[in-house]
Amino acid sequence: MKKILFPLIIIALSILGCNHNQININLTDAIRINQLGYYPESVKKFIVADSIASYFEVIDSEGKSIFKGNLIDNGIWISSGEGASMGDFTKVEKEGAYYILVDGKYRSYPFIINSKLYDKALTAAIKSYYYQRASMPIEEKHGGEYARESGHPDNNCNYHPSSGYENGTLNSQGGWYDAGDYGKYIGNASLSTGQMLLLLEQFPDIIPDGSLNIPESGNDIGDLYDELKYELNWILTMQDDDGGVYHKLTAKTFSGFIMPKDYDLDRWIIGKGTAATLNFAAVLAQASRLYKDFDPQWSSVALAASQKAWNWAIQNNNIEFKNPEDVSTGEYGDDYFADDFYWAAAELYTSTKHEKYLNFLKENKEPVKHELTNSWKFFVRNNAFHSLLENIDQLDNNFSNELRQSQISLADEILTELESNPYGIALNKFEWGSNSDILNQAMILCNTHRITNEEKYLDGAEQINDYIYGKNATGYCFLTGFGSKKVMFPHHRPSGADGIIDPVPGFIVGGPNNDRQDKLQVNYFNTMPAKSYMDIEESYASNEVCINWNAPAVYVMGYLQQKR
Repeated sequence: MKKILFPLIIIALSILGCNHNQININLTDAIRINQLGYYPESVKKFIVADSIASYFEVIDSEGKSIFKGNLIDNGIWISSGEGASMGDFTKVEKEGAYYILVDGKYRSYPFIINSKLYDKALTAAIKSYYYQRASMPIEEKHGGEYARESGHPDNNCNYHPSSGYENGTLNSQGGWYDAGDYGKYIGNASLSTGQMLLLLEQFPDIIPDGSLNIPESGNDIGDLYDELKYELNWILTMQDDDGGVYHKLTAKTFSGFIMPKDYDLDRWIIGKGTAATLNFAAVLAQASRLYKDFDPQWSSVALAASQKAWNWAIQNNNIEFKNPEDVSTGEYGDDYFADDFYWAAAELYTSTKHEKYLNFLKENKEPVKHELTNSWKFFVRNNAFHSLLENIDQLDNNFSNELRQSQISLADEILTELESNPYGIALNKFEWGSNSDILNQAMILCNTHRITNEEKYLDGAEQINDYIYGKNATGYCFLTGFGSKKVMFPHHRPSGADGIIDPVPGFIVGGPNNDRQDKLQVNYFNTMPAKSYMDIEESYASNEVCINWNAPAVYVMGYLQQKR
């Protein structure tokens, strides 16, 4: 493949008011870098796409060149079709503001080196869940310009026949909107909440009271606990009297791009099945131990609901959910339940110490692997592994050693892929929500670092994280409200309908999707797998937001903030 010098967007640097003493310098997004920045002690690498350039410099805020290095040809990345040259300035550790200058002519987007690198981004990624709250207004004192009226009271939801009831209604208020639409889904809610509960289990004080400016701030409980509780309380409403759990709460079809207050479709309680019931059991068992010290009554309620759900699932162990003929909202289908049972048993054992759950784990082993795409369906087993590893002292030596070595082997596989990839990531398969696949890989590495304290796993997690914030084949920072090349038009109904130019901040968008399920409506400029992304509202396949894409971002940024 013939390399072309900087074929992408180039902007005159003089527009930016740069004080570098060379006037003929251009800004290019062909320099793919973490647009947020780096920790002083972290690995600091970037990619120059399709370039014949040979060297680079790091320029500080005063326009001085403080470091020079050679670009290394990493070959062609098959997933993007680009030649990738890599620059490494890990030796630069002084905090400050910088940019990369390539061959004395082309500059990168600005970035910082700072020990509190992800403070604002982490807060925004968690605050995005507040903006997704159903059944309450977003008040100006908490939401600023993104204040909005309440919608979806969900206090009188119809039972769909698939729920097991022919008539009647359910009060199922609260919770988060799942994605760009206004549905609420138990499977995705459980996975996402569980990933962030793990962060609290590891670092209980990571998000102090008052740090998010949410309605519960000031109650002497950490704000992340409060935000997760809003979702957990909704999850509790979705359990039937017999212990089984309803699959989702949605209309029969998706609404248009309207604000919550303008929503006029009937809301339905749809389905009841094994996967939803087990995910419910898992996350409520997990939550019961984390809220026990400051809300013991709620903790007891959660644990009792979890055990009731487990008992129902044991008796109804193969009930698959599929959308009824008259329903076309997100299906979140799942016909493999072994991993769901494993996660539920892991959390119930960790919270109760009852031998029956431990015996179930030993008799029903799951492979320690990372199965790509549909994390709500497949990453539940990794949630189980991470909770067990965090409580490994409760396991006997054989079990704990086997689990520990399997986790390390999985992490080493990810590092091997990362080291062989021209862009320094571990993914060469881009499906719906590819950004969550990448972040889940980083989450695996973080948890492996936690049990080994080996720096290579933390370094790997950081390099994977760089991809999300700009070191990718599109050049976008995939977190709304952040970066220089910003996502402006996510598939997110409030952002599309509120009349505000900037989208609601703090959302991770889905990212490149080679399947492009929306290709009949969206004309993709580039169809290479790692470039199949469009920043337009219509692109639900690549530019939607979703709670399970944000959850691993919250975890990874939070972990890095604690360890760097």
